Amino acid sequence: MTYSLRSGFEAGYELNAIQRMAAVTTASHWRDVVVTAVGDDGWIDLVDVDSQAESRVWHHEATGVSVGEPVSLHGQYSVLAVGRALFSVRTAPVT
Repeated sequence: MTYSLRSGFEAGYELNAIQRMAAVTTASHWRDVVVTAVGDDGWIDLVDVDSQAESRVWHHEATGVSVGEPVSLHGQYSVLAVGRALFSVRTAPVT
């Protein structure tokens, strides 16, 4: 039996139970951010409310976020919180 990472728990795809629990239980790593751009290709640009640092994340499906929306980003476990929904995201440098 072969296992494809893309059908499993690769960053930006499905959020696994361990990643969810780790993110939920480490509150100090969450940052309040605001969505500054949403691309059709899954990329979401964010700006940190406190530091104004920019970041960029990707999820393979639509997350339902819109520009100007406040969300939270867990920097250690790469999880984006949109309301009560949690998404595994892939992070990328801001260019």
